[in-house]
Amino acid sequence: MKTFLFYDIETSGLNPAFDQILTFAFIRTDFGLNEMDRQTITIRLRKDIVPSPKAFLTHGLTYDELEHGVSEYEAALKIHNILNTPGTISLGYNSLGFDDIFLRFLFYRNLLDPYLHQYANGCYRMDVLPITAVFRVFYPSCLKWPCVDGKPSLKLDLICSENRFVTSGRAHEAMNDVEAVIELVRRLILQKDIWKYCLGFFNKTRDEIRISSIEKTFDIQSERFSVCLMVSASFGAGKNYLVPVIRLGESRVYNNQSLWLRLDSDDIIGLGTDKDLKDTFVIRKRPGDALIVLPALERFWTKLPEASQQSADENMDKIRRHQERFLEFIEYHCRYEYPFVPDIDPDAALYQDGFFSALEKKQSDLFHKAANNRKKEVLQKIQSPRIKVLAGRIFDRNFKDEAEQSKDSEYHFYLNRLRSSLPEDQFVGYKNDIKFNCEQGMRELKEVENDLLSLNPDQKKMFGWLKEYIMNLSIPPA
Repeated sequence: MKTFLFYDIETSGLNPAFDQILTFAFIRTDFGLNEMDRQTITIRLRKDIVPSPKAFLTHGLTYDELEHGVSEYEAALKIHNILNTPGTISLGYNSLGFDDIFLRFLFYRNLLDPYLHQYANGCYRMDVLPITAVFRVFYPSCLKWPCVDGKPSLKLDLICSENRFVTSGRAHEAMNDVEAVIELVRRLILQKDIWKYCLGFFNKTRDEIRISSIEKTFDIQSERFSVCLMVSASFGAGKNYLVPVIRLGESRVYNNQSLWLRLDSDDIIGLGTDKDLKDTFVIRKRPGDALIVLPALERFWTKLPEASQQSADENMDKIRRHQERFLEFIEYHCRYEYPFVPDIDPDAALYQDGFFSALEKKQSDLFHKAANNRKKEVLQKIQSPRIKVLAGRIFDRNFKDEAEQSKDSEYHFYLNRLRSSLPEDQFVGYKNDIKFNCEQGMRELKEVENDLLSLNPDQKKMFGWLKEYIMNLSIPPA
């Protein structure tokens, strides 16, 4: 049986590789949106996580709430099982742009398949945000649309307020936001044909077929290209969430990744300049992701702002005048490889180190199946260097507290690095970014403290425990 799993998460910060999911709330429904199950999983804050004050002042989770939660490892096992229930279509609001990336890294560092819920057992993912953008562009009468400073907004809490959706909690609380998404979908689903058509954008096979069937009408030398329209909330209200694009082809390095060029920019590929190709940009799309592609039919094209239509025409003329540069541009991006990060932290190495091998999966399963009091024994028998490191971190984070760590243990040094401000002690991520550390936490506290008068009483109380928590975390134990 196919079911919808509407879900939302709250996190300790904004870095999916290093920050922690703190709550996972879901409501499972049938295709008629009849509720079948609901649950909120609250997760204890790990000792190696420095909470972002700005994140906590947004979602409002308290220390007491988190202390009554389960360990991250236990939560990862539960959430992985929930998302991989056969026939589950998991979806949220900007879930593909935020939540699903956090889940992927949660599963990876806890030795669970990070992609299984995307394709196996009849499961796949959707995102209500790009669908909402489609309705805003092509069927705006379906909702009352909020404005901020005279500009349209697709923020969920504002749509909820403008349309008087009934929910049980506060905005940015995970279960409240799940309820808001369901109420939004109840409105959208009334337009059955549009809703059904939008579902197809998140079916990988159907999405590929739709895009490949779009007629190629733009000729450059002996090659022919498709001119299309792309819908995304990220393009903004000023663009009417819609931009003209050309499909350039497929990446030769990364499977299932097509390359697209926006036609509404002033200088799309440095035409007529000596601009280095490494400073140019393409959109990378995978089948069934949050980028929605439409044919450039007249009735769709007219939804573009006039400035975008004019830029598209001008840029297509420029391409025709600089054909060699255009083909060089395509060749460069089709062969492009993401830079290798030499000092990447194991928690962040999902994309760089790739899928778990059959042997690694077998060793991971042995670790999962072992009783908690035998996991250390199994850990010592693991041969794969990657699995050994990740399993060791699971054991230290979930089955021991800092007081139990010996002074020369790896986890002890790990926590000391988190307290350090030295560049060589930073944890490097897959974007060459760094893990939020104690120094950054203290800096963010000062930024918030400057605006303390603007905080409400609950936020001031929140600020107080965050300040105490981060200050205590930054001091090594005696």
